[in-house]
Amino acid sequence: MKHLLAIVALLTILVAGCRAEVRVLLEVDESGAGTLTTEVAINDQLEDLINQFFGADSSGIIAELDLGLEGTSETRLEGDMTVYSTEVSFSDETEVQDASAGNFTEFSLVLNDEGTSFEATLDLAGELDLTQFPVDPATIDPEALSTAFIVDLPGEPTEHNADEVLADGRLSWDIPFDGKLYVFADTEYPSGGFPWWLVLLLAISGGFALAVWLAAVRRDKRTGDERRAAPEPPPVTPPDRAQESQKPESPFFDLD
Repeated sequence: MKHLLAIVALLTILVAGCRAEVRVLLEVDESGAGTLTTEVAINDQLEDLINQFFGADSSGIIAELDLGLEGTSETRLEGDMTVYSTEVSFSDETEVQDASAGNFTEFSLVLNDEGTSFEATLDLAGELDLTQFPVDPATIDPEALSTAFIVDLPGEPTEHNADEVLADGRLSWDIPFDGKLYVFADTEYPSGGFPWWLVLLLAISGGFALAVWLAAVRRDKRTGDERRAAPEPPPVTPPDRAQESQKPESPFFDLD
């Protein structure tokens, strides 16, 4: 399998227009479960060349480039590239250490309440002596042959030696063909901290209640002023009952 990988690299370098990508992907969630996947992608021209070189269907040849994994294999198309992948699922960090034995000489993944600590040494070539192939790593065009180890860990990266942090937050390392790749990465989970959103919500609610109260006070004050400004009617004096019962004097009759 390692020899096949070197031959693919050699064909990619020597023949113009050929393009290949080798990817090792590690995805871990907060529970420690995840997947370890290896992918080999080749374009149509390299696929035709492999068919001629081996005298067989390239799908069977490239499928053997599982990079040491024994898992679920699939083939898919990405533009003009055919991708051959093998995926191993694991439920905790101890299982992924067993699955990584074919790719890594050292592998350590530790999860705790604060975050994740990851350290590993990746060796694709293994015991393969690349000097028997006319492959000079310095002559490899990354546009023609790219190799990457991409890791997605829970939490925010704090320390790492990755070559690149991808737009989605994953860490990416370039894999050398002529040596081992040592990687490490530490992440931290976002702390809960003080719930400032609750303070803001309470402040908005309090401000709204204060505005309603001030509006009610202004309305009551305005109503009271209007009531005080209206003139009061004059008091009504009831008539004297003694005067009402007194009979008027008549010049023509002496009532006595």
